[in-house]
Amino acid sequence: MNIREFQETIEFNIEHNVKHSILGLGAPGVGKSQIIRRIGKKYGYKVIDIRLAQMSEVEIGGLIYPNESRTRTVWLAPDILPNEERDGKKTILLLDEITSCTKRVQVAAYQLILDRRIGQYTLPEGTFVVALGNREDDDGVYIHLAGPLADRFEIHYIESDFESWKYDFALKHGIHPYVINYLTFKPSDLHTQDPDSGEMVFATPRSWERVSDILNIDSDVSKPVIRNKIIGNIGKAAGIQFVEFCKKQRPVVTVQDLISGKAKAPDRPEELSLLVDRIAHEADFLTQLGDAAMTDKQRARLEQIIEAYVRLPQAEYAILGLKKLLGMNLEAVKSVFAGLDSAAVSQFLQRNSYALGIAQENTEKAIKKENWMSLWK
Repeated sequence: MNIREFQETIEFNIEHNVKHSILGLGAPGVGKSQIIRRIGKKYGYKVIDIRLAQMSEVEIGGLIYPNESRTRTVWLAPDILPNEERDGKKTILLLDEITSCTKRVQVAAYQLILDRRIGQYTLPEGTFVVALGNREDDDGVYIHLAGPLADRFEIHYIESDFESWKYDFALKHGIHPYVINYLTFKPSDLHTQDPDSGEMVFATPRSWERVSDILNIDSDVSKPVIRNKIIGNIGKAAGIQFVEFCKKQRPVVTVQDLISGKAKAPDRPEELSLLVDRIAHEADFLTQLGDAAMTDKQRARLEQIIEAYVRLPQAEYAILGLKKLLGMNLEAVKSVFAGLDSAAVSQFLQRNSYALGIAQENTEKAIKKENWMSLWK
C-alpha cells in the first residue's frame, strides 16, 4: 500500500474507536513517522513517540523494587508512557523502530501491545497504539519480531508512491516546484535505495524534502555549495541529474512575491497548478480558527491571498483557489469578502459568480459592498 492508504487504515481505527494495534513496515524516509504526526494534528491527538531502538527493557517495562517495609515489591511505570493527566485523554502511542530494537525490548513491549497494560500500568482508554519499522531487505538493523508479537498486530507493508506523495504531501506543504517538476518527469527517483549497491546516500521522500528546504532558501543550482548539498542529500546519480534539470527550468515565481504583488503569475498550467496549492497553504490558519475571530494580521493576509488568486491569468485556477479557501472556513472567508474594497475582486465575481456558487439572479445586488455577506448563503 502507499502512505495515503496506510493513513486511512489508522484513521479508520480512530473514527470507529477500534483499539487494534497497527504495524507499518516500510523503507526509511517514506514518511511513516510523519504521517502519524499529521494524523495526530488532524484529530487532535497527542503523539507520544518512543524510539525503541534507543531504549532498554527497563525503560519500557518499568522497574520493580522493594517497598519501605521490604515485605512486597513495588512496580514503577516508565514516565514516557501515556499519562492522561499530563497528556490528555486522546493520545497515539508511536512505537517506532520496533524491528531495530533488541529482543529484550520487544518482549518488554509485548504485554503493552497485547493487553494494553504492563505491570500495574494500563494504557488510557483514549490511546491508540501504532508501531513502525523497516523491512528485512531495507539494509538496516533488522530483528525479527517474535511470532506471538507479530500476531497481535494488523500489519501493513508501505511502498513509496510518487502520486500519493505529490498530491497528499508535496503540493500541500510547500515543496519546491523544481523538486515536484523533476519527480513528475522521473518519479522513480523519489526513492532510490538499493541495498546491494553499498551507497550510503540515496533519495527518499524525506531527503527530497531537505532538498526543497535548501532550494526555498537559494534555488541557484549553479552555486557549488547548493549543488554539493543536493548531492549530499539524494546521492550523486540522482543529484547530478536533478541539478542539470533545474538549470533548464525558468526562475520560479515565489508565493510570497505573488501574494505581495511583486511578481506576475506565470502562464504555464503546470506552474499555476502548483501555485494554487501553495497559495492556499498560506491560509492554513483558517482551518484552526473554528468560530474564533481572525486577528488583524490574519485578516490582512487573507485579503492579500484572495487578491493574489484574482490576479492569476486563467480564471479556472483562480476559482479553484477561492473554492479551496471557502472550503477551509466559509464564514471567515465571507467576512473578509464583506470588508474588501477591490474593483478587481468585484469584477472577477461578476464574471464568475456561477462557478463560485453565487445565485446568478442575486449577483448584481450582492456585488455591492454592503451586501457582500449575502454571498454563498
